[in-house]
Amino acid sequence: MTDPHIPILPLRTNLHRPAESDIPFGVYTVGTERQTAITRMKGFSADQLHVTFSGTGIFRPLGQDNWDMIEPNTLLYIPAGFPHEYVPQSAEPWHVGYVTFIQEHVGALAGWGFGKTPYRHRLGDTDRLLALTERIWSHSGPDYDAWHSAELLFAFCLECKKQTAAAPPEAADGFVKPPRYRDSVADSAVRFLHDHLHRELTLPELAAHVGYSPKHLNRLFRQELGVTPMQYLQRIRLKTAALLLEEQPGLNVRQIAAHIGMEPDYLTRLFRRFYGLTPSEARARKQPGE
Repeated sequence: MTDPHIPILPLRTNLHRPAESDIPFGVYTVGTERQTAITRMKGFSADQLHVTFSGTGIFRPLGQDNWDMIEPNTLLYIPAGFPHEYVPQSAEPWHVGYVTFIQEHVGALAGWGFGKTPYRHRLGDTDRLLALTERIWSHSGPDYDAWHSAELLFAFCLECKKQTAAAPPEAADGFVKPPRYRDSVADSAVRFLHDHLHRELTLPELAAHVGYSPKHLNRLFRQELGVTPMQYLQRIRLKTAALLLEEQPGLNVRQIAAHIGMEPDYLTRLFRRFYGLTPSEARARKQPGE
């Protein structure tokens, strides 16, 4: 499918799964978007299914030199906790749909290939997957239905398996053990912030995703972490910027700022305030022989 008029479904999250249910897997986030460049130094906190509808991008596990091309009608599976990055590669917007999920029982979907190894695979027909993405989205966020969304996730995975069963997937190495998940409101918000630090986020938006009022979320954050959610987000953005400056010499300050959801000038001011020098000065200190 290369239709540029695919609907944009804004990010929806399901941070609170019913404690009384015994669903073996649950949808964490779902949506469609024009994909931007993203670097995740510690991976994402849930298993990811990405379907490219139009445009192209490149993907690689962090630490590897080679990039894999992600073309239209391609499935990209990335397990939880797997450090990676991807970048758009064409003038046409890289339009993707994504469904991320948490397996409550280890290996619930691993037998279908959704285990510890990332891969990409060509698809025959993305229309069915787009329709399922829209249905999962309609049962997520404010209208979260854990059982129905899990049923649709199962159908989504089944359709992926059906379309990729004809040939073995192309695998990537470097699996990193996924983190354990905790249940507090602050932990859920922290996980969300780490997963989405590249997005423009406000306190009311974060609170809406977590399901609490901004005032209540601020209080809980201060109790558990000693800072507000926005202060915490600022810190992890700056720490990520420092890592990117050291480990990604090919990225300039403007690109790094885009990776962490900041304007370049604002990043430079905050970085100087936090570390005592500008991003460019910090990188220069790390150059060999200097």
